[in-house]
Amino acid sequence: MDIPGVDPDEPQILYEDPSLVAVLKPPRMHSAPGLGKGDLCAWVFERYPDIGAAGGRGKGGPTAEGGLLHRLDFETSGIVLFARNPEVFAAILRQQEQGGFVKEYAAYSSISRAENPAGSLPRRGVPKGVDAGLWSEAREGLDGAGLSALLGEGRALSCAFRPYGPKGSRVACLGLPDEGVDEPKSTYRSEILGASPAAGPAEGPVLRLRVRLSRGFRHQVRAQLAWIGLPILGDSLYGGARDERLRLYAASLAFTHPLTEEALTLSAEA
Repeated sequence: MDIPGVDPDEPQILYEDPSLVAVLKPPRMHSAPGLGKGDLCAWVFERYPDIGAAGGRGKGGPTAEGGLLHRLDFETSGIVLFARNPEVFAAILRQQEQGGFVKEYAAYSSISRAENPAGSLPRRGVPKGVDAGLWSEAREGLDGAGLSALLGEGRALSCAFRPYGPKGSRVACLGLPDEGVDEPKSTYRSEILGASPAAGPAEGPVLRLRVRLSRGFRHQVRAQLAWIGLPILGDSLYGGARDERLRLYAASLAFTHPLTEEALTLSAEA
């Protein structure tokens, strides 16, 4: 269940040009400085000094992020993009604000009957456009094929978030009070592009999901999938079945190249 091209121990360069560098981050590595030893920024800055001076948060200090354009969680692996100069950095940030920086994740999820994650309102979510009774029936029956069929045409997950747990270590999903109301700016939306049964632990079925988003929040995919009863394998924080590591991969980035103005898609999957 490893993503093709992602070494479990060492970062790898996926793409580079005079203005951008994309790196495949391994699991259990921090994206940004100041959170632990051996972060991805340090690895990149050593090889591309221009990225270290490209702007970003913590400019000039020990926690400077240089041209780091987005982060992945410590346990998550996959594509991270860096800008090589301040102008390109600013241009990509504008695309992010306008919804033009699109990320896709591959996730392997177990099926949970538990009412997770605690703190969410309602306690259990349902993908938009899916009958709640059918979803609950398939989940309670550990019916991977049934859940895949309900997600087959692409479904959205929308919610706001609030910090939850000791020191806000995780987030809780807050659903909209009425399906008919417009989504407020505080709402974060993920689109499930599809799901299919996959090989996994002997104790239960596993689904491979493809999730797309253009505006992200900390732990968004992890919390939202747990909210609908599909926590990611290896995600002990959100009730996922035990695995050797978190099975969440940033598999694709799509945006407009700031210099060529051409659509660019970077993919870590064959």
